[in-house]
Amino acid sequence: MQRDDGFVYCYGNLYSLLLYWGLVTIRVRSPDRGGAVSNRWTVCYALFARFFMVICFMASVMTKLRDPEMSAAMFGHLSPLVKAIFTWECLSCSITYIEYCLSLDSQRNRHLKLLARMQEFDQSVLVVFPHVQWNYRRARLKYWYGTLIVGFCFLSFSVSLIFDTTRCTCGIPSTMLMAFTYTLLTSSVGLLGFVHIAIMDFIRVRLRLVQQLLQQFYQADDSSEVHERIAYLFEMSKRCSFLLAELNGVFGFAAAAGIFYDFTIMTCFVYVICQKLLEREPWDPEYAFMLLHVAIHTYKVVITSTYGYLLLREKRNCMHLLSQYSRYFSGQDVARRQTEDFQHWRMHNRQAAMVGSTTLLSVSTIYLVYNGMANYVIILVQLLFQQQQIKDHQLTSGKDVDIVGPMGPITHLD
Repeated sequence: MQRDDGFVYCYGNLYSLLLYWGLVTIRVRSPDRGGAVSNRWTVCYALFARFFMVICFMASVMTKLRDPEMSAAMFGHLSPLVKAIFTWECLSCSITYIEYCLSLDSQRNRHLKLLARMQEFDQSVLVVFPHVQWNYRRARLKYWYGTLIVGFCFLSFSVSLIFDTTRCTCGIPSTMLMAFTYTLLTSSVGLLGFVHIAIMDFIRVRLRLVQQLLQQFYQADDSSEVHERIAYLFEMSKRCSFLLAELNGVFGFAAAAGIFYDFTIMTCFVYVICQKLLEREPWDPEYAFMLLHVAIHTYKVVITSTYGYLLLREKRNCMHLLSQYSRYFSGQDVARRQTEDFQHWRMHNRQAAMVGSTTLLSVSTIYLVYNGMANYVIILVQLLFQQQQIKDHQLTSGKDVDIVGPMGPITHLD
């Protein structure tokens, strides 16, 4: 499927959601309409959306806390540690959203350049290789419709969790406002994560195309046209590496903040579920919704790390295949010089998908997240056992002495 606006067709709707959520101030359009832009109208709308979500969410929470009836229904049955967990969740989702906005605003110009280079990438490839067929329909099906399905599930879980947590039919407007704003704040983590994954997959597919074309040219007859096409593939791989470096610069900090939020929310919710199981209390729908929340965050962490690993593997394979150029055309000086120059460039350009500025995004990220989560949950469960032992000791110590009758007056003998 060939389109002049293939990037907008695949990812334009995702960027529209980012703008509606207030995460970015960029509107993505096709190149003939000016491409990606950020103007005063998009900035004003994004600022309005941010203030609306954060302030309305905090106002709804404060309304619940200040009303004695609603506060008792929502928090009266919770232990102090679980209350602290819910407090942390209210703060962390707002803080993470603000971190996203500030991080993306600080990288706005770099983000615009990244989008412009991605939009012109496919058209420049078609000029040299007109037989290439881009499967835009598959990319749109994967990211746009996949995001809608996961987003609908997350919306259902979040709203159900808030309504079940309030445990009170009073204050319906504040409950609806809390559910709506909480869902928007927390879904921003997953939405930006899907955009990050989509761009990583964009680069991965182009690197795979380089390999497929190289394998064809390595088997072709020696000619000047073949060497010119291979030289373009060298430049194409360098452009992919540049896009990866820009991707890390734009999304690196936001990806780190998102994975840290996933880690904290999964740790807290898993502990609450473990506490429910250990105390052998009747199962509550609230904990089922928490478990579904953990499943959604698990899905995000796993696919983000997996796509980071796939991109790294594809890049290594592409670099290795390009390094074999002089081997397939051993009698050509142009092949030898091109390979030597590429090896020198490769020594100074070892980009990979990153979380933050130092952590490699790969399958090992899954181990780091869940190993840390398991350690913290074990520590919290041990504290729960200690609290239970203290309570049992206090109950048993009170039964050691029985008061048979009233005590008489205390007298002092000379």
